[in-house]
Amino acid sequence: MKIRNGFVSNSSSSSFVVTMKNGKELSKKLLLEVFDVKKTSPLYGFANDLAKWIVNNVKEENIEDIYNNYCGGNSKELSTDEMIDEIVADYGGMKKEDLQKIASKEYRYYSGSASNDSGDGLESYLCETEMNIETDDIIINSDGY
Repeated sequence: MKIRNGFVSNSSSSSFVVTMKNGKELSKKLLLEVFDVKKTSPLYGFANDLAKWIVNNVKEENIEDIYNNYCGGNSKELSTDEMIDEIVADYGGMKKEDLQKIASKEYRYYSGSASNDSGDGLESYLCETEMNIETDDIIINSDGY
């Protein structure tokens, strides 16, 4: 049995995905457009820092990476369609059509995570805030608590 003395905190983490439609590349400029925070807003500095943090802390993944992350199997033994079907069945959080577009490189898929243990206010924000945005160019999903 472990006994802990002193300060105990409830840490949290959040994962998020950014899907770029039509093969576009993720950029700070595009995120700022999506956030729709004007340069004259007092929140612009925060939005700018958040966009920069996201761009610097996500990793682009292909369909095999997504399969391995969500299903934990060996993607080498399966066809793309089999991987997509298993991701949808096991995870359910992604649409089959979007996965097919990621596999065909029509969409680009980026994933990342944040933890409020880091002491970084931006990461804490992502952990505490659910972010679900969809525009013509981008889909952002975050499971903040």
